[in-house]
Amino acid sequence: MSDATSQLPLIIQENICFHIEALPIEIISYLGKLTPEIDYFQVRIMSDAKLGLLRIGATDGALNRELLLRNQLGDYKLISRILLHRVEENVAVDTNANISPDANTITSGIFDGVSDPLLSILGTIENLEDHNLENGNTPLTEPGQEINEDKEYLEEEYYPEAEILVNVSNEKLLVLSYLPDENQSLEHWLKTEHDLEQSLLITSQICQVFRYLHQREWCILNFVPRFIQMGTLIQFFDLTSVYPLGEVLNCGFMGNYYAPELAYSKDPIEEKMSSYAVGALLYQIIHRQNLPTDPTKQIEINPIPQIYQILKICLSQLPEERFTLEQLLKILVNTRQEITIPKVNWETASLSTLGLSINRLQNEDNYGIKQHKNGDRLTVMLAGIADGMGGMSQGELASRLAIETILGSPIPLENLTKEQYQEWLQSLFVEAHDRVSDQIKNGGTTLSVIFALSQELMIAHVGDSRIYLLRQGEMRQLSEDHSLVAILLASGKITEEELSNHPDRNILTKSIGWKGRLSAGYVQDLQQTTSKLTMKLEHGDILLLCSDGVWDLVSKNQLATNFTTESNLQTAVNLTIDQVLQEGATDNATLLALRFSVTDGLKT
Repeated sequence: MSDATSQLPLIIQENICFHIEALPIEIISYLGKLTPEIDYFQVRIMSDAKLGLLRIGATDGALNRELLLRNQLGDYKLISRILLHRVEENVAVDTNANISPDANTITSGIFDGVSDPLLSILGTIENLEDHNLENGNTPLTEPGQEINEDKEYLEEEYYPEAEILVNVSNEKLLVLSYLPDENQSLEHWLKTEHDLEQSLLITSQICQVFRYLHQREWCILNFVPRFIQMGTLIQFFDLTSVYPLGEVLNCGFMGNYYAPELAYSKDPIEEKMSSYAVGALLYQIIHRQNLPTDPTKQIEINPIPQIYQILKICLSQLPEERFTLEQLLKILVNTRQEITIPKVNWETASLSTLGLSINRLQNEDNYGIKQHKNGDRLTVMLAGIADGMGGMSQGELASRLAIETILGSPIPLENLTKEQYQEWLQSLFVEAHDRVSDQIKNGGTTLSVIFALSQELMIAHVGDSRIYLLRQGEMRQLSEDHSLVAILLASGKITEEELSNHPDRNILTKSIGWKGRLSAGYVQDLQQTTSKLTMKLEHGDILLLCSDGVWDLVSKNQLATNFTTESNLQTAVNLTIDQVLQEGATDNATLLALRFSVTDGLKT
C-alpha cells in the first residue's frame, strides 16, 4: 500500500463492514455521543451474528480509564466482558447519520440530558466511498446509480471550510463488547410500571455495583440504561462515567443521574455523588419520569412511607446530607424486606356461657388471646381455650392456671425455626401441666392453643376441646379428640351420630394435670392432622376454638354455615351460643373465633 493510501483514515459510519483485528463487524447504526467525547455504534459481529457495542474515543480518555478500571476489577460478575480493544492510528467517525430520538448526546462541555440530540456535523469527505474501499472497508450497498446520486448531492452542498475532519489523524481507541438485547435492558424495563418490591430489588443491585466500585476508590457518576442488562443479576456494559475518587473534572455535566454539584466541575469526585445517581434512578422508577432538568424546580416526591424519606435524603442538594453508599444499600435492602412481609391483621370475637345444667353452677371454661404488634403489622397471635375438670372450683382453677401459663410466658421473637417454636409451645404445656398437678388434686383440664407467626400457623392440643379451620366455606378439624368415644369411632365401634349421645362421651384419654409427667408425643401438633408441622394461613381464614359444650350440640356443618353467612364475627359467635342454649346447653360452652386477613406490602 502506498504512503498516500496508508494515510487515508478508517471511516466509521453506518452500513460498512471492516475488521477489528481478525474480527469482522458490520456497522448497523450510530447511537450518538452518550458520554463525553465517545461515539457509540450498534454493530453486528459477523462471526457469530450477535449484536455488539462499538465505542470509539481518545486513547487517553474515558475509554482508556474504563479499561484500567476493568483490569483492576478482574472477573466481577456484574460487569460484562470486553471482546477486544485496539488503538487505530487514523480514524474518522462520520456522525452524519440517523440517531434514535431517545439517544443522549454530549457537547464538549455540558451534558444536556436526554432530549433533543445535538448532531454536530463537522465536515464531509468527498468521494467517501472511495476512501472506504481503499482502507479495506466494504460498502453494504451495491455500487451504482444510487451512490452516484449521493455523490452528486454532496457536491452540490459542499462547503470548502468543512473539508478537514476533526481529529482525522489522531489515534483512536476502539472497544468492542456484546450489546444487551433491547428488550432485556434497563431502558426497556423502565418503560413499564413495577411494584415496590421489584423496584427496590433493581435499585439495590445497581447500588451494590456502585458500592463495590467505591470500595476500590472509583465512583459512578452517571449511567446509560440502554447498556445495563436485566436478569437474575444485572450487568453493566459501559463504565465510561466512572471516575477515580478525588478527581476534579475539567468540565461540568448535567443529566438524568448526575448530582447537581457536577454542573460546576469544581468539587472532587466523592461517593455521595453516586448516592444521588442511585436516588435519581429510584425516583424515575417510582414516578415513571426523570428528575426535573431545571435545578431550581422543587422535586415533587410521592408520599410513600420509607420511599419518601430515602428519596428526600438521596436527592438532597447538599451532598453532606445524603446517604453513603453503604448506608443506602442497607436501607434499600431492609426496606424491600419489610414491604415484602405482608400486613397481617386479626379480628377476634368470643363468648362463654355457664349453660343450663343444674349440676354445673360455675363455668369451668377459660380462654385468652395474646397479640404482638410489629410496627403496623400484627404479626403474632397466641390464643388458647381450656375446659376444666374436677368439679366446681377445682375445674375452674385448673383451666385458669393453664391459660395463665400459656399467655403469661414471653413470646420468643428472634429468628427461630418452626421446630424450635413448636418445642417452645410444648414447653408451655409441660409448665401448665406441672402447675395444675402441683395445685389441684384429682383435677385437670383440656388445653388447645393456636400460635400464628405472620402467616404460619402451629397448634398444640390435649383433650377434647376442638380447633377448627374455616376456609372458603369448608370446615376442617385441626385437633384430635383425646377421648374414649373418639377411639371407639376410629375403630368403627360407633358411628358419628352415636358419638354425641354415648354415655362415655366425657371420658378423656389425655388431659393436663392428671399425670406425673408428660411423655414425648403427648401434646398433639399439626402433623397428626395435616402431615406438616405448620400451615400457611390464607386471607379470610377463620379459626374456631371451642369447648365440647359447643361442638357437642352444634354440628361442624352448622358452624360453617353460621360463620359463612354472617360477615360480622361477633354476630356469628353470638348466634352459635344461642343455638347451644336452644339445644339445652347441658355443659359450659365457650367459643373463640379469630379471622385472619393479609394484604400485600406498599405499592407504588
